[in-house]
Amino acid sequence: MATTPHIRRRLLLTTLLPLVSALLVCWLAGNHLINARVAGQAQEEARSDLGTARELYQGELSRLSEGLQVISRSPELARLLQGNTTGDISRLLSLLSGSRSFSFLTVVDRYGQVRYRAANPERLGDTLRHLKPVAEALAGRASQGTVLLSALQAGQENPLLPDQMLVPLLPSQHALPTSKTAEQRGLFLVAAVPITAADGELHGALLAGQLLNNNEPLADRITRLIAPQQQDGLLHETATIFLDDVRIATTVTDKNGQRATGTRLSAEVAQQVLQRGEVWIAPAYVLHERYFAAYEPLRDPDGAVVGALYVGLPERPYLSLRNNLNLTFAALLLVLTLLAVGLTTSLGRQLGRREAEISTLNRTLEQKVQQRTAELEEKSRQLLETEKELARNERLAELGMLSAGVAHEINNPLAIIRGNAELLQMSIPAGADDQEEVSEILTQAGRINRITSSLLSLARQEKRQVSRFPLPDLLDEILNQIGHQVPLAGYTIERRYQQTAIQLEADREQLRQVFTNLILNGLQAMEGEGRLTISTEADPDGTCSITVADTGPGIDPEQQERLFSPFFSTKQNGTGLGLAVSWGIVRNHGGTIAVQSALGCGARFTVTLPSSRV
Repeated sequence: MATTPHIRRRLLLTTLLPLVSALLVCWLAGNHLINARVAGQAQEEARSDLGTARELYQGELSRLSEGLQVISRSPELARLLQGNTTGDISRLLSLLSGSRSFSFLTVVDRYGQVRYRAANPERLGDTLRHLKPVAEALAGRASQGTVLLSALQAGQENPLLPDQMLVPLLPSQHALPTSKTAEQRGLFLVAAVPITAADGELHGALLAGQLLNNNEPLADRITRLIAPQQQDGLLHETATIFLDDVRIATTVTDKNGQRATGTRLSAEVAQQVLQRGEVWIAPAYVLHERYFAAYEPLRDPDGAVVGALYVGLPERPYLSLRNNLNLTFAALLLVLTLLAVGLTTSLGRQLGRREAEISTLNRTLEQKVQQRTAELEEKSRQLLETEKELARNERLAELGMLSAGVAHEINNPLAIIRGNAELLQMSIPAGADDQEEVSEILTQAGRINRITSSLLSLARQEKRQVSRFPLPDLLDEILNQIGHQVPLAGYTIERRYQQTAIQLEADREQLRQVFTNLILNGLQAMEGEGRLTISTEADPDGTCSITVADTGPGIDPEQQERLFSPFFSTKQNGTGLGLAVSWGIVRNHGGTIAVQSALGCGARFTVTLPSSRV
């Protein structure tokens, strides 16, 4: 009829529009929450951690300076500096230094000339007055800072330093172009303090430095300070010290899990931090992926930018969260659309049939009385049958709506619980005390979801799609596919089929659900090893029996009485609906299902079904 497509379109719009509108609003709200709040909090965390890293870096400088001040207060050092007793200065510095470790330790006189180098005693007489920390110390003021030294300068202080400073450059996708193959300069924490006699007279200065190139312990300490509970190998916060744009000490790892020492800063960050000397607080590329990053320039005592300090955490978990949200809502939108189309098509067909019936009655209204009476009686009989079917469908629809309503009311808060639990799990470092409780929340949320799905399956009486098929073929298909759900390495599966293949006229997919459930239960009951036997037998009364027997621990007699009751399960994480649904399917096929078991003797489930008559 001409009006049927119009009715279908109106039904489709009426059904689909409110659902799609509500889903789109939730979708947009979820994306806004992740972008505006979750990602914003992560970026703010990076900003805060940069301040913490800066304090630790300054603390390292302060400890270096304080260690020198302890040494410089020795009156004996000032006295020896007045003479020309290099050997005595060496022994005294060795005694005063104790367990302190310096990359280099140098003594200069009041004119800035080197009197002693701890790591290069033979190199004497040159002047270091051009170094600003030395000049400050010779003016009577302790000085500290970050200093960039060439390989030649560092080699004068300690011949081993050029090799220790060398950092081969690695390919860096987002960095500025360069022709260099290695970074030969060294970045040092440097402190200089005056050496004075008891009367306050200045006799010289003490200079010490700590190499930052390849200083992995310092990078590790910064990382542990900003993320004290993170475990190695997991994607958490990272820290890096840069010389110019080269990572010389870092906890950032490459795709192979190795430290990314020798890789370079991304071009956009280098221009702002190194060239303009500004702080960067924004997402940026760190190697091959985006991070919530925070950078600030490192300056030498003259104010020139010589490197950068970085902390950050990867964007990947937040992008994954947003992508999962998008996929979830897209799937929901697709499912709702298909459901709405199916519903409106079904309703439109019913309305079309009613309209066709009315037209037929109108066309035949003036025919013979006998024919009209027969037609009216036939229509009346059909109408009664239709009314009965409609009444039954209404009762099932009410049950389905109740189940769907319950599932909807449970699944909505469940989705929120699961989503927030996943956010909480990502925010809690692995190995933390709370990680187990969060994992348990997610496990139980999944269990609730399985229960609601099984509840809908139990409440729904689907129309059987009957076909004729060989029973052994169905059982073989299930056994060939069950290995995707349970590893079969430790099991022995025995097939005892009747020699003449049994034919069934039934809903193949519903029976697949029944036998899959029984076989899966038997395998799970044996906990990794045992024998599972599947046998078939044709009975003389026109039925057939299918038996699934396992060698598991068996079932307590008291539990057997409740085994097919909804929500009863002998498994710790079971929903208690699998056997109840199976029982309903078998009963709907005119069959029975029974269990025989004793503790310690395994379990034997027997399904009896009408067989096809040849």
